[in-house]
Amino acid sequence: MAQSAVGSNLLRQDAVVSYTALIEAATGSTQTLFALPAGSIVQDCFVDTVIPFADTEAGITSVTVKVGVSGSTGAFTANVNVFTGTATAGSRASDVPATSTKRVFSAAGNVIATFTGDANLGNGSATALVAGVCRISVLYYAMPIAGA
Repeated sequence: MAQSAVGSNLLRQDAVVSYTALIEAATGSTQTLFALPAGSIVQDCFVDTVIPFADTEAGITSVTVKVGVSGSTGAFTANVNVFTGTATAGSRASDVPATSTKRVFSAAGNVIATFTGDANLGNGSATALVAGVCRISVLYYAMPIAGA
């Protein structure tokens, strides 16, 4: 059997989500962040609150976000509070209690963020929030897959 040097090519994808993207006339909003290629193996995920989400009129007092994939929306992080307090470096994937089988991408796939508020996030065309920005970073390895 031959040995091969895999290397340590840890890659990163980032997405910045502003409060202006959360316009649904519902308490939930799913945002597609980016696609990872076939053969990706997710190592870690971070949610950094750059500017805490805020509302002064619509009655929203809580906004959380979880990161994952379709069918397993919390695969990479459990709910992270992005509403109150000061800007912080947030949750890591290792904070998720169970290892997810969704961390290995046998085919290219989208990473999504699911935001949840305790009141409607908007009216369908405009947001009810007045501030907020979070950065979501996913660290992953890209392994070659034959035929991909």
